[in-house]
Amino acid sequence: MTYGPDIPTVEHEVFDNPPLKAMLGQVRFPPVLRIADLPSLVPFQDAIRHEFPTFAQEQQFSFLLGPQAPQGASAQQAFRFSTSDGAWSVVLNPEALTLEADVAVRYTDYDEFIDRLRLVWGATLEHFGPSQVLRQGLRYVDHLEDNRPAADWASLINSDLLGPLVGVFGAGVAQSVSELRFPREDGVLVFKHGMLPLGTEGKMGYLLDFDYFTEDSSEDTSVDAIVNRFDRYHELLYSFFRWCVTDEALEGFRRGR
Repeated sequence: MTYGPDIPTVEHEVFDNPPLKAMLGQVRFPPVLRIADLPSLVPFQDAIRHEFPTFAQEQQFSFLLGPQAPQGASAQQAFRFSTSDGAWSVVLNPEALTLEADVAVRYTDYDEFIDRLRLVWGATLEHFGPSQVLRQGLRYVDHLEDNRPAADWASLINSDLLGPLVGVFGAGVAQSVSELRFPREDGVLVFKHGMLPLGTEGKMGYLLDFDYFTEDSSEDTSVDAIVNRFDRYHELLYSFFRWCVTDEALEGFRRGR
């Protein structure tokens, strides 16, 4: 099952100035109520504390949507374990483990993500023993910051994505976002792209948001099974990202723009 254009696999390259704004991987599992019990976290923390020494509790909110507006919110206790520089965090709650990078602090590459994922998912298996994987996903959010006319994005973004931005509507467009959803044999790929402001400062730029996930449950919770799926997802997402940008954009990522 294909997901759109015939995108070739490319060799991985680490850029000096990538447009990455967010990166995370998540594994969801049937509720393990012991995770909400603070003393039960002690062995888990001991297993990862050498890499994630900082600890904090937080509330995660989910909203029930109604026909007019959100009707209510439910809160869930979550626990955040972070590296000493804050570049990486593990967020654990009774239903999910998320490993996320704070790219504003530091981000190296996918290999570091996998090294840390092996540690924290292995500790989750050892100390909480989730029986299934209900959902697993990998997400990258890129934003090429530049306040340029819509048609001028053709020098940085693959013209196949730009559509009306380089046509008769381009001169009057202040913002444009599209979402594409591709069913695949091993999950679903959701791709959002377009010209819009992003971040706390609202800087204008071009969004490339890749979210690859599966909601097919699996009883294979092993570290290798989780890593293998993330590897497949990353291989495709990286190639897709490279297809989305031009050689001129790549040169900017290499040298800093």
